[in-house]
Amino acid sequence: MQTQPIRVKQFGNVLQITVEIPWSHVTGKNQWEEYFEEHPVKTTPNYWAITTEKILKLYKKHGNISKTAKASGKSYYITEKIIKEEQTRQNKAKRQAEIENVKKLAESKISIKDIAQIIGKSPETVRLWLKQ
Repeated sequence: MQTQPIRVKQFGNVLQITVEIPWSHVTGKNQWEEYFEEHPVKTTPNYWAITTEKILKLYKKHGNISKTAKASGKSYYITEKIIKEEQTRQNKAKRQAEIENVKKLAESKISIKDIAQIIGKSPETVRLWLKQ
């Protein structure tokens, strides 16, 4: 067993004695551990992820933001925001794939003008992508 820390302070003609005892030594068990054993923490579903998934499925079905908002029961603003974020994410992924394709073509010693014609972009765009 550990020794208990005892602190003694003197304030004039008064002595203050403090004895620190761990909670587990007083009751024998941490009460919070017992509480969480009896009442386990319930995990809640990710509301935003569920909403996003639902709205994207409905948007694929309807193809219209207004109809999607009405069908999902969410506001037009939230529906539009989720759809725009998804479109932005898809556009970034597509652009990154094009950049990787350009880098692979450049490694095979194809000229910048030819690469630009192959992918349908301007030669200046291809040069900027290769500098990255």
